[in-house]
Amino acid sequence: MRMGITVWIMVIVLSGAAVGAFALQPAGASPMATSERGGISADVQGTGKGPSLTGCRIRLYREDLMRAPYQLIIEGPIPGAGSERPLTPSEAKCVESLRKAGKKAVVGGKINEAILHYLSAADTAVAQAGETYLELASALDQASYPQPAVIAYRKAWMAFEAGYNLRGVKAEGTGLLTLANIRDSLVRLGGQVPPATSLPGKIVEANSTRRIQEEYFEKALPRVTR
Repeated sequence: MRMGITVWIMVIVLSGAAVGAFALQPAGASPMATSERGGISADVQGTGKGPSLTGCRIRLYREDLMRAPYQLIIEGPIPGAGSERPLTPSEAKCVESLRKAGKKAVVGGKINEAILHYLSAADTAVAQAGETYLELASALDQASYPQPAVIAYRKAWMAFEAGYNLRGVKAEGTGLLTLANIRDSLVRLGGQVPPATSLPGKIVEANSTRRIQEEYFEKALPRVTR
């Protein structure tokens, strides 16, 4: 009897692991091989392929099949007090290289690795976390990984709003359009937009993207007379 119970527990655990492994497949794609889901890519190992990450702070890669990788995005950093400090040249280079490596990993189907690269970029430049999460979300979206893309879009929204609140941003066209585009992407993917906490967020919450374009961009352009 005890052996029978043990077998069922093993089946349940392995089934859960399989679900976690298949959860990040692109829509309509066949399951990835284990080598594509786990391990460190050639870029990180320093074979000379792709952007160099030498000297960059990179989160340790540890695959946990019982934990969804996009949970790491939810727990990622957002701008806060002291995050506006200028980056050193080496840090700025690392942020650029980490984003490039992350995008390449998404294209290669190595989603866990991609998330860790982008999170490492956010760790290095917390003030730019909104841009980093948005780039991650767009890459996942384009590669047909809707579930983690929604998580990343939501995180991008929250990071941008946190930055706006820190800087006291009121209503600025580019920022409004950025939030509006994130909102539209979330709606398209069936996700929920986080509650607005900043003035720009509240403006976007109450207006369509078209109206924002008309109000903050088209009216600002000089009228063409013929």
